Amino acid sequence: MFWQMVKKEVLMIWRRPRELVVLLLMPFILITILGSALGAIMNEGEDSGSLHAKLLVVLKDDSAKVQKETVAEIEKSLLSPEEKKTKIETIYSADPVSIFLNEIKENKELRKIVTVNVVEEEKDAEQEGSDYTGILTIPSGFTEQFYDKLLYGKEISTKWSFKEADSTSLAATILKDILVSYQQELSYAKTAAELNSHYTPTNETIVGSLESVTKKKEVDSFAYYAIGMCVMFVFYVASTVAGFAYQQKEAYMYQRILLANVSPNTFFFGIFVSAFLLSFIQLHLLFGLSALVYGVVFASFIHYFFVTLLLNILAASFAVFTAALSFRTNSNNVATLFTNMLIPILAFAGGSYFDLSASGGFMEKLGEFSPLGAAITAYLKVYQGYSLVDISGQIEAILLFSGALLLLAVALLMRKRGDIV
Repeated sequence: MFWQMVKKEVLMIWRRPRELVVLLLMPFILITILGSALGAIMNEGEDSGSLHAKLLVVLKDDSAKVQKETVAEIEKSLLSPEEKKTKIETIYSADPVSIFLNEIKENKELRKIVTVNVVEEEKDAEQEGSDYTGILTIPSGFTEQFYDKLLYGKEISTKWSFKEADSTSLAATILKDILVSYQQELSYAKTAAELNSHYTPTNETIVGSLESVTKKKEVDSFAYYAIGMCVMFVFYVASTVAGFAYQQKEAYMYQRILLANVSPNTFFFGIFVSAFLLSFIQLHLLFGLSALVYGVVFASFIHYFFVTLLLNILAASFAVFTAALSFRTNSNNVATLFTNMLIPILAFAGGSYFDLSASGGFMEKLGEFSPLGAAITAYLKVYQGYSLVDISGQIEAILLFSGALLLLAVALLMRKRGDIV
């Protein structure tokens, strides 16, 4: 009987070609229009070289001098020749300041977007002007303490400090990502030393860490609006299914189903599964067309499929909640109100119409963790090649919203069920 409920819901939409055209063709038409119209603007912004970071490094630490002094101390120590050789090799291979400065200056990808200037005193930094994206200060004694930590396990009290002119700018974010990647590399070196491993931080490893910031797949206008429109219209599928569910009550079909000894839970679970299946088919059709026509291909199909399943669960939960609210209020205006007002507002807040990351600050955070915004951000990161760990926040947000909608639906259906039935 359950699958008959699901079949009934699917056939109700299948027999309405107008709704099918709107739900399947309209998103693709919008992808074409928005991608073509705004693609030139987005590409112009990329080609103009507007994304460029200027980093000022205030270098107070003489790493070369400290390295020589540390090697001299090791040679004068009472260690065995083999131990001396191992420690000296470690010191020569691990110069954190020089490796960082050489890499950020010589890396071909980073040189396109980052300009580095090194001064020795803060007063020199003031003379350089204030048009820098960020100022990195490397304090005196850092290299010495780093070697003490690496060789003897002592604690490091001096730290690098970074100040950005505008924390919401993309250029400042890139600089912070570079510093975080390098900090992780230093942590690996220190951890290896504590475990007495022969870890050597090589330039090759650092290159891989830094290039990961710049070598993520770029999101063009067609890819962005393919994701934005698909996520938005999947909620239109949910509201359509919910609207058809209430029409069954107006036509006394729901009452006849109950008289046939079918549980209301079975009826609403049928709504959940039908909305899940329809949204699943819709997303694969739209993303399939986008891949064939506009080359919108995700970096990992498995990650894309996982995010799609989560979005289908969210859409199905939204359909059940909308149907339950319609039954509770005894009005079909709920689905209409959600379709005409709530979904467009959620789409705006989530970034379906424009990229909220460009605005930064509160709007960017709101977009990432709103119902639609979490799904859009997850898709964008998967498209760029990020792992599931990198979208864990969005995954948690989607699951949280899905669970909240289902709990609200259950509460609406259980409260004075006699009125609903």
